[in-house]
Amino acid sequence: MKVRLRMVACCLLVTAGGCATSQSSDTARTGVEQLLISSATDQALDKVNFEPIRHAKVYVEAKYLDCVDKNYILVGLHQRLLRNGATLVDKAEDAQVILEIASGAVGTDRQDFFVGIPQIPLPPPSPISLPKLELFTRTRAMGTAKLTVVAYDAKTRAPVVDSGTSLARSDYKQWHVLGTSPFVSGRVPDELTAATGERETLVSVPALAVRPGEPLAR
Repeated sequence: MKVRLRMVACCLLVTAGGCATSQSSDTARTGVEQLLISSATDQALDKVNFEPIRHAKVYVEAKYLDCVDKNYILVGLHQRLLRNGATLVDKAEDAQVILEIASGAVGTDRQDFFVGIPQIPLPPPSPISLPKLELFTRTRAMGTAKLTVVAYDAKTRAPVVDSGTSLARSDYKQWHVLGTSPFVSGRVPDELTAATGERETLVSVPALAVRPGEPLAR
């Protein structure tokens, strides 16, 4: 019995030294999850060439856009049109150009990987289990945005903009080696560093929306 208790105590001490600082959210979605999506959508929109409709009166048809963060995507689209000298109109009959935007995929995925020993229950009647020992852990969260933008002449219906498929991804990677602090990297941490001038290292990747029993993305 003493041997078992010593084993349990040792494992607890080891795993306590290797724990990562956790991050909680006071909102429905964490900031990192939202940044993953907004970063990917910004990249996807930046790939679209709006030069052919410069200075045109544009009506944006949004009924085909059905995804999370739809409002951010629409405002981002408006921003790029306005930068290009276009004028936004509220009615299709007042427009020179009709622009349609649709989403093929807008969301997040996560991959988890660890090297170590899984949790091991001790033989009955003991209710104690040896804790999971993680020597190395890696989590990679990804945001994906696949958008299509088409624009055509309001009178002739002739195409003037066809983006094809505009696909982009953003990522947030964290890995942890026993006895060291967590390390983070990826596009989202790089954008945060560029905006704030600081990089936070003790940050854990948020638990993204994964249903119980649902496999993680590969």
